[in-house]
Amino acid sequence: MKFLLAVLFFISFSVWVEEVCSKEKSSKKGKGKKKQYLCPSQQSAEDLARVPANSTSNILNRLLLTYDPRIRPNFKGIPVDVAVNIFINSFGSIQETTMDYRVNIFLRQKWNDPRLKLPNDWRGSDTLTVDPTMFKCLWKPDLFFANEKNANFHDVTQENILLFIFRDGDVLVSMRLSITLSCPLDLTLFPMDTQRCKMQLESFGYTTDDLRFIWQSGDPVQLEKIALPQFDIKKEDIEYGNCTKYYKGTGYYTCVEVIFTLRRQVGFYMMGVYAPTLLIVVLSWLSFWINPDASAARVPLGIFSVLSLASECTTLAAELPKVSYVKALDVWLIVCLLFGFASLVEYAVVQVMLNNPKRIEAEKAKMAKAEQAEGKGGNAAKKNTVNGTGTPVHISTLQVGETRCKKVCTSKSDLRSNDFSIVGSLPRDFELSNYDCYGKPIEVNNGLGKSQAKNNKKPPPPKPVIPSAAKRIDLYARALFPFCFLFFNVIYWSIYL
Repeated sequence: MKFLLAVLFFISFSVWVEEVCSKEKSSKKGKGKKKQYLCPSQQSAEDLARVPANSTSNILNRLLLTYDPRIRPNFKGIPVDVAVNIFINSFGSIQETTMDYRVNIFLRQKWNDPRLKLPNDWRGSDTLTVDPTMFKCLWKPDLFFANEKNANFHDVTQENILLFIFRDGDVLVSMRLSITLSCPLDLTLFPMDTQRCKMQLESFGYTTDDLRFIWQSGDPVQLEKIALPQFDIKKEDIEYGNCTKYYKGTGYYTCVEVIFTLRRQVGFYMMGVYAPTLLIVVLSWLSFWINPDASAARVPLGIFSVLSLASECTTLAAELPKVSYVKALDVWLIVCLLFGFASLVEYAVVQVMLNNPKRIEAEKAKMAKAEQAEGKGGNAAKKNTVNGTGTPVHISTLQVGETRCKKVCTSKSDLRSNDFSIVGSLPRDFELSNYDCYGKPIEVNNGLGKSQAKNNKKPPPPKPVIPSAAKRIDLYARALFPFCFLFFNVIYWSIYL
């Protein structure tokens, strides 16, 4: 029995704890919520009676007591004219990949509502500033941005809405918005292009019989000095227009638009794309000045140029939208890539000429004829004489050696009596060498020693035979490639600039 009582007590205690916790949570949630504002037409008579008679709140209550925000002003009468004014706080750059741009604006709308005329006993100013919480109690135009992708209001630290009521019943509403708007781009002249981006303000539910949007007279779009990273935007280039649209089955809907003209700055692409690719193309031309048989130097240079240009094309293609037409930048990159590829093809042609057996044999025969033509005359006599006198080389050498020996060695007996006679050490081919009687080398003034020293050296390796046709192709390429590229630049910049 005691056990059952203990169990019942435990269950009842648990239920009581849960109720207390739930009440505390609900009270905390209630504190976090803002107090909901009730329009005067929704308030009780007791609440309205507590407001002092001569206060501003009482005047507003009197205006809105019978006010129905569901009905437009001049119902079944003339349409409501809403004057629109925009102040641009910031203007973001155009995104080419998504074809949109983002702006932060103050949207201002002004219209007349006869039901909100201030009473004659109102002694205040002609303008009455009203708290934004009252905004939901008034009728307002159903404006929306026709080319909007994303938009949001701002509520830090309070809702960014400003509401004015004028003595004659005019209502002015200003709100801060951040909007992402679509802007279809024509990139044919990219990056020397000029874009025209629109902002269209349209009525969603009211036709032109009930509502009309008009631009405020004077300066409807106010634009401070805004610096964009890639574009130039000027206040003088802003255009205004009417874009009223017809929808089948419902009718005509009022619409106004503002067109921003944005001119792209080319500096970034000049330094980041045009200058590097131009230098790569010029670098590929250096191979024309390298020896045709130096394939280890020319081939990597050409491959490096082609790969660098192809990598640049791939990188830019990933940053731009995939369009079906050719852009100005595409033309430049394709031509640069063709020039780099053409330098490789040029070397392939040179290699074909270089390794052609018929051309090599023809070049050897040509060189042999040239050597024979140069060897006629004095060269034939110099092969067996010292100075072209006809005296044999070994006789001249012997005479020089004998003259030296006569001056130093007095007689044959002196030479024979000397155990260390130098005669025995004389080389057997003394008459063909340049040694004196002591076995020392002598200098022959007639150039014999030099000619023999040259003959004693190992012959140099034969030079490779390069056909003149291969050299001629490189020679033509040195002039043709720069000229063609210069001609292309003249045509390109005259068209796109």
